[in-house]
Amino acid sequence: MIKGIINRVSYSRGRFFCTITDGKKEYVFYNDTSIPHGAAVFIEGEVDGNKINPKCVVALSDDQAKEVMQEVERNIKESIVFPEGPSLVKDEIMHDMWPDIKKAATELIHAKKLGKEVILRFHGDADGIAGAFALSNIIRCKTYQQNSAIYSARDALRDIGSGGQEANILVILLDFGSNDQSFEAQGLLKAAKIKCLVIDHHPLGEKRPDELVSPFKLSDDGSKYTAGYLACEIAIACGMDKEYAKMLAGTACAGDKSRILEVGKEEKTRALVFDYLAAHTSFGNNLSFYKQVSKNEELFRSIALQAEEAIAEAANKAKAKMKKDDADGIEIITFALDGVVKKDVWPPAGKVTTYIFESLSKDAPLICIGHRRRSLIIRINNAGVERGLSANELAKKIKESMADFVDGGGGHARAGAIRAREGFTKEVLSELIRLIKDASSN
Repeated sequence: MIKGIINRVSYSRGRFFCTITDGKKEYVFYNDTSIPHGAAVFIEGEVDGNKINPKCVVALSDDQAKEVMQEVERNIKESIVFPEGPSLVKDEIMHDMWPDIKKAATELIHAKKLGKEVILRFHGDADGIAGAFALSNIIRCKTYQQNSAIYSARDALRDIGSGGQEANILVILLDFGSNDQSFEAQGLLKAAKIKCLVIDHHPLGEKRPDELVSPFKLSDDGSKYTAGYLACEIAIACGMDKEYAKMLAGTACAGDKSRILEVGKEEKTRALVFDYLAAHTSFGNNLSFYKQVSKNEELFRSIALQAEEAIAEAANKAKAKMKKDDADGIEIITFALDGVVKKDVWPPAGKVTTYIFESLSKDAPLICIGHRRRSLIIRINNAGVERGLSANELAKKIKESMADFVDGGGGHARAGAIRAREGFTKEVLSELIRLIKDASSN
């Protein structure tokens, strides 16, 4: 006698091939009639190893099904053995985050053993892509590139519809989705009884997702613990090879300029290639494209070279328009990017701004601002942050003081952006410089 949950069903040669789990072990059997995926069933029959020759298969009623599900989930939980703590970064913040890491890993292991439909939406940059590589390594999932920082109602309805009649669905939002603008769509998932796990390292909104892995729950300087890195810690907790995860975590950190891990040339190059590919692929792209390029060494090297050369050429053009200012020992560098970069064409304004910033970055406080017709990109070095500057805080203050001039803005302590309304970039830039000077004098 076996009681458990059906976690896989396929049709072959006039019969249904099914897999059932009791949370401790999986069994397989053939059945003449279809059994819904996720159904709780009772089977009588002969058991030979992991094979069942069923005499009777009964779908259980709601109350009985609930009891079986609880027992299966309890068995799964009891079978999980986690490491003692984080594997790649072992500082105080990650020590305090370990319960959330384990909770997320438990959710993924449950989803895998119960055969849940898993939808992974990852942000379209090196950080999101590297994290998606890690998570897809431990669980089969549908993957979609997300170029927006917002999980919209349309996204949620797509995800609800993609599961058809499937009740057991888990949606994962990686490197986005912890802002207030994404909360309503997550509410739609909840109403459809779909779990949503958010893994993000951007500043939190006032409304918190139910299932959230975020360093900002513990620290205002949480952005350095990138979402891709967090995904790798979760993957290791699920049993992923540590060395492979370390390489992916390094790629994520290289892409977002995080210093929590030492990264070498290989990780930096991979991050550059991922960013280049993401800039040229459309919304909804899955991971297979990135995996194919990663396996083609000649193509990979060619893309890396083209990406580097394009950034360097654009940066040299922008430097010719560079202006310098000083705010009580904080060097302010500004440069126009109009005519240097184009929308949806590599290199993006952020990459060019970062390239110039890194070529100038030094021990003294420094802030770089690259500006276009409707956007301002901010980069601040460690010494600038130590002087009290924060790109995210500057963007917030601009949104408050110039509400009629900007459409939005935000970011991290060391990197951020402001979206100005048409024709007001010059005024926003002037106000931004004034705020920097005010901050430096306090």
